[in-house]
Amino acid sequence: MMPMTLPNGTGMRARHFTPMVVALALVGTALVAHTVGKWMTYTSQPSSWTQSPERVPVRVGTVAQSIPANMMRHSDERAGDSDVETLHLAVLWPSLEGYTQANARSFADPGDRSPVVSLALRADAGGLDTNERFERVWMSLSAGEAFPGPAGLALLPLAGDGLAGTDFVAHARDGGKLFAARCFTPRDQALAANCERTVRTATGLMATYRFRQVHLADWRAMDGAIATLVASFAP
Repeated sequence: MMPMTLPNGTGMRARHFTPMVVALALVGTALVAHTVGKWMTYTSQPSSWTQSPERVPVRVGTVAQSIPANMMRHSDERAGDSDVETLHLAVLWPSLEGYTQANARSFADPGDRSPVVSLALRADAGGLDTNERFERVWMSLSAGEAFPGPAGLALLPLAGDGLAGTDFVAHARDGGKLFAARCFTPRDQALAANCERTVRTATGLMATYRFRQVHLADWRAMDGAIATLVASFAP
């Protein structure tokens, strides 16, 4: 028979063991409850949002705008009659709804299929919009021929080392009108793949909207809807 050595005693009395187990269980339960409570508080009512759909007057540069409060990301920009260089907004695609408690989880979704569209408005200082940048700069920086994308788009790869991910421009002409959006697919799969497009508005602003790459198939509808939404902000 193989000799066997029993472990040394812990010195703990048996009557102390049960209370210790109970105490550890209570601590674990409290930790889980605290974590879940923080998550539920964040998703149900993030402090940076309001549910109010009331319109807030704000000036972007010298351009007066009237914005639903629940589309405005930052509380200081909702103060009313404020002047900002850049106005930060967000809505859900395709409804273009602002924040409510009912859709709080969608606004908090960081995933690759998130419906959140971020929108930034700033004064038009004469910089290039995405279409102009594509025609004047990016076409000469391509890393090869464009390949077919969703809904009639062509995807033009841009030169780069590719260590961080894949950079490309999705573009198409619809009735002679150019659509171009710069997109990036990160190599790290924990990060979301996004696209971004900047356009000039009829009110003298530059509007930049950012969306998940999965929504490229909706590019026609999204571009028109964002233009209509921005036009509705005129007081």
